[in-house]
This record gives sequence, C-alpha cells and structure tokens, in this order.
Amino acid sequence: MKKEAYDKFMKKISSEFKNVDTVKQFLLDAAGLAMYGEKRVALENFLENLLENEIHISSELIDLAEEAFSDNPTDYDNRLIFEMKQFKLN
Repeated sequence: MKKEAYDKFMKKISSEFKNVDTVKQFLLDAAGLAMYGEKRVALENFLENLLENEIHISSELIDLAEEAFSDNPTDYDNRLIFEMKQFKLN
C-alpha cells in the first residue's frame, strides 16, 4: 500500500463527498481500519461500499486508488479497480 496515495485519495474523497452521509459513514469505517494499520482492507471495503451503493467517483479518484494499491496489488485489488472503471463508464 502506498501510504501517500491512500492519504491523498481519502482526503480528496472526503472533500468531494462531505455532504453525503452514506460516504461519510464509509469514511469513518475506513478510518477505523486504517487506525489499526489496515489501510489496504480499508480501501478495499470503501470501494466495495461505493460499488454496492452505486456511488460514482471521478477518474482521478480511481487512479489514486489504483496507485495506492500499486506496490503489491492482489487479484482482488485489481478486480475492484477494474469494476470501478467499468462502473464509471456506465
């Protein structure tokens, strides 16, 4: 996990969705996991929640999420990013 990209993603999404209660709850959940060193799980869960709730994010945010995973992406991380990109196109 690239900490700098993760932090940039979370900061930007917090700013863009500051008035969306659902996303604010997802951010709180992610912060709880990150506090215990589980940033990868936090980002995975966050992206899953966005997909499940059909919440679109910008290409820039998707790129930041992909960069955060880029040091050692799992197949699951790659699938999440792929799904976010496909969701964005629809």
